[in-house]
Amino acid sequence: MKVEKVDRILIAVRDLEAASKLFSNLFELKVDELGVYEEQEVKYTRSPLGLEVIQSTSPDGPVARFVDRKGEGLYAVILKVPDINSAVREMEEKGLRLAASPQTGGLKEAYFHPKDSYGVMIVLCEYESKHGATIAESQS
Repeated sequence: MKVEKVDRILIAVRDLEAASKLFSNLFELKVDELGVYEEQEVKYTRSPLGLEVIQSTSPDGPVARFVDRKGEGLYAVILKVPDINSAVREMEEKGLRLAASPQTGGLKEAYFHPKDSYGVMIVLCEYESKHGATIAESQS
């Protein structure tokens, strides 16, 4: 399976503000985004590097259950692929179970059960990347 890049790394924590401050200071990162994923019951901060820190907004949400069972730490690795449908088929052929497959706007994702990959949730994503010149043009 072709992987274009590591898109994001998610770290689940109990205290979003404290954890974001720590990672920001450790790696001299600007945390430039704060948001909420309603359907996942989390709030997050994200850096341009792709480090995303997440905290549950619900005491019984999936991230809260993860933190209660395993403690704070690596929650998921998100990999960008050029063709999510063929990548999902390939992952399933290799024995990984698809847990969810949401689509939001132009973002397609596929979540695989962490029990099949040493406790790490692998998420594949596909989206159309903008060329650097297109981004620069839109900012002028």
